[in-house]
Amino acid sequence: MNNDLQERLSLLHYQPDEKWQHVTILDQTICRDCKNKQCLTFCPSGVFRENSQKKQSLLILYKQCVECGGCRLICDNIDFSYPKGGYGVTFLEG
Repeated sequence: MNNDLQERLSLLHYQPDEKWQHVTILDQTICRDCKNKQCLTFCPSGVFRENSQKKQSLLILYKQCVECGGCRLICDNIDFSYPKGGYGVTFLEG
């Protein structure tokens, strides 16, 4: 990740909802069979990671999501909703 992006991401404040995950995979078998895995490179904050477990091919690190919504554009198998009020990311000016 380049330094400019890293610097911008450091200006964010995260308040994750521990009881509700706002980014999920609809069907892990689709992910296992996916050749492109564009979600691994498209997400600016690295929410999607490969997992070596057979049951789950992707790990979702939703607590670091910047809520750009790009994942829902890149893959129909990703279910993205904005976090409930009071949770998620707050953008700080810097």
